[in-house]
Amino acid sequence: MAFTLFCDDLRQEAGGKLSAMGIYHGVMAIPAQGVLLPKLVAWTVFKLPVSQMGAAATVLLQDKDRVISSATLDFAQSEQLAVNGLSADPTDKLAMLNIPFELTPFQAQVGMEIRVVFESPNFHYESDVLHIIKAA
Repeated sequence: MAFTLFCDDLRQEAGGKLSAMGIYHGVMAIPAQGVLLPKLVAWTVFKLPVSQMGAAATVLLQDKDRVISSATLDFAQSEQLAVNGLSADPTDKLAMLNIPFELTPFQAQVGMEIRVVFESPNFHYESDVLHIIKAA
């Protein structure tokens, strides 16, 4: 399972819940050719076998083929996977990962096509695209 939500903000609530504010459904309409926004969040959630993750992964936020932001995740040094193991199968537990990308501020331009790309040795994910268009 994997999905990405594009939104204006992601907030941690009391009790540990996350709330996404201002969710975009594939399209962001802006009033001018370019607009400086306070924030854009690309929140990606994965639930997959630990064996598919490998020791490290790269996460990219892209506009078409241009990288806007990137991060390297080091699972070999992380206790997070052991904490989030969800399967009773000790040979290949399932892991739940929450990966929020926050761009603060975000320069939105008409024609941008924003997506998240996740790469590990055994797993590849590309999110749906957020299209930025001029509002009518």
